[in-house]
Amino acid sequence: MKYSFFWTNRSRKDLEKLPPPGSKRIVDKIESLSEDPHRTAERCEGYPYYHKRIGSHRVILKIDDSALLISVIKKGPRKKVYDR
Repeated sequence: MKYSFFWTNRSRKDLEKLPPPGSKRIVDKIESLSEDPHRTAERCEGYPYYHKRIGSHRVILKIDDSALLISVIKKGPRKKVYDR
């Protein structure tokens, strides 16, 4: 079964700040997780979230297996995305 995606307002705004080739690459990589997100997304230590490395950016995800939903929480450069 395929997972659906939900982009938070914050993640949409972060994505809009990138030039079109960069944002398309990120969307394509996230959509490739629809079959099995646990295969390539890594768990954030101490948090109920996952992260996916895409070039120099990181995308923070929340995976809900019961609803088959992947929520894209935040996107940004590695140095800034993990700030609380």
